[in-house]
Amino acid sequence: MQVSPVVHQPGHAPQQTVIITQPHAGHTTSSQWGGGVAPPSLQVLAQVPQLMIKREISWIKVCSGWETNAEYQITDAAGNLLFRAKEESDLGSRYRLLGTRGFKFRIFDNSNAEVMRVNRHFKACQGMCCALKDYCENEVSVLSPIDQVAGYVHQTNSCCVPKYKILDSHDREMMKVKGPCCVAFGICGLCCNKQKFDVDSDTISMPNGGGMISKVWSGIIKELLTDSVDFQIDFPPGLDVKGRASMMGAAILVDFNLWYNRRVWGFAVASWISF
Repeated sequence: MQVSPVVHQPGHAPQQTVIITQPHAGHTTSSQWGGGVAPPSLQVLAQVPQLMIKREISWIKVCSGWETNAEYQITDAAGNLLFRAKEESDLGSRYRLLGTRGFKFRIFDNSNAEVMRVNRHFKACQGMCCALKDYCENEVSVLSPIDQVAGYVHQTNSCCVPKYKILDSHDREMMKVKGPCCVAFGICGLCCNKQKFDVDSDTISMPNGGGMISKVWSGIIKELLTDSVDFQIDFPPGLDVKGRASMMGAAILVDFNLWYNRRVWGFAVASWISF
């Protein structure tokens, strides 16, 4: 692409000129979206190597045990807010099913426009240590725009080691996610600042190494007294926007599968007794 020279008039201070270069033909960028360009609100995903996903504290739940819709703040590494994720689910499933419930997360950008959805259907046996394919495995679908599938995240068969696979919109495997053999929560999390879920691939070239989803220790007060949970996503270099959106969905699924139920276990007992 040719750029016209900038000429400054004598006696005038030069003005700052911003030049945006377009990729050369045939050059693959992480903002490509199924042969086109990613939706404008999601192109920011192509520009950040890392995201922080923080489940917001529900003070109603902390004070009363009353189960509320979950919400997340999604920021870059510097803490700049990029997206907000808000759950939609019915009161009965939140109160009885807790973290195993089906849900729909609507994800909004800073202009309050919906740019993504993460959906999960309830399965009675989901979350078991050894997931049975199609019957008990946890799974979410990631849609962006909201009428177009970006990918799927599935729990895979495992013996007490959390494993997931990330699929594209055609059910082809893109990445594998493998967690630690021992998942700590509450005060037990003091022994490990980060609980890492390695992300790699047999089908996508990752010359500089794979990515990672990490559950980050958020402090003893938050861990013990609230339902706040912090996750960090490190994207593999060169991963396209669909893959990055699917990793966001994977982080939400990991939270609900491994931490949500354990964190509210005391509330679970109270809710079942009251009915």
